[in-house]
Amino acid sequence: MEWMVFAAASAFTFALVSVLDKTLISDHIGSGKIFVAAVGVAQILLGLATLPLVTYSGFDTLTIIVALLSGVFSGAYLIGMFIIMESQDVSRVVPVVSTYPIFVAVLAFLFLGEQVSLFAWIFVIVTVAGAAMVSLAPKSVNSTEGVSISALLFLLLASMSFGLSQFLSKTIAEEMTMWTQFSLRALGGGVTCISLFLLPDVRRGLKPLITNMKTMMLFSLTEVILVFFAILFFFLSVYSGEIYLTATVMATRPLFVFILTLLLSIPVIGMFSESFRGKAMVTRATGIVLTVGGVIGVSLT
Repeated sequence: MEWMVFAAASAFTFALVSVLDKTLISDHIGSGKIFVAAVGVAQILLGLATLPLVTYSGFDTLTIIVALLSGVFSGAYLIGMFIIMESQDVSRVVPVVSTYPIFVAVLAFLFLGEQVSLFAWIFVIVTVAGAAMVSLAPKSVNSTEGVSISALLFLLLASMSFGLSQFLSKTIAEEMTMWTQFSLRALGGGVTCISLFLLPDVRRGLKPLITNMKTMMLFSLTEVILVFFAILFFFLSVYSGEIYLTATVMATRPLFVFILTLLLSIPVIGMFSESFRGKAMVTRATGIVLTVGGVIGVSLT
């Protein structure tokens, strides 16, 4: 049962990271592109910090490439998610990018020859419908518009990329030690994210982040310490249990995000502006239930 504890811990920690990410982007940095480039630096630091724990023998070049590619696709997922998160509520974004287990099921069907039942495909439709309800529903406060169709598709592509990353991680779990894969995946994801430094406005926007002590402290807490434990819990779960079981428990991440944002929207705290009532809230809550339920259904069918 330890895999379940690790997976739940990863889901909660990633949810907390997502909420703090939104705060960093909206209140401190102001740009999703600048933020994700800085996240790339943090990922590379994590990869380098874990190098002493890496095993340097016992696997071939292809396995190393797969580990790096897992990081590359994870980095692509981060780029897509944070660019959209710049202008959207975190409780609206996370349920969509948490649909990645359905893409893992599709990959297993196409490339591993695993059979996906009719019920599984029904759950896939339910999951996508739930994600659409969360993202396309109007905002809860002072707005009649939700996420655009193009933004929804962009988030689904990000989710697909993350699903591919998780799929690749599992395929080499028996050939590569956990810390070796942790380090290589972080380095691959970090290099992908820092590629945004090629954009002039991203390079110019990095200076305010570095020179603001409060922002740097919050960024370091979130993107180095909390992310380290979130990824560690994920790998501990993957290496101690089946990937579909891990995905099932980690699919609860949107619920944690939803609860955290509601709590932080209490007037005395006021970090977010989620409403506790209204048709939009009911629609989004229903969409989250469908999304999480659909993902669990796909994973267990």
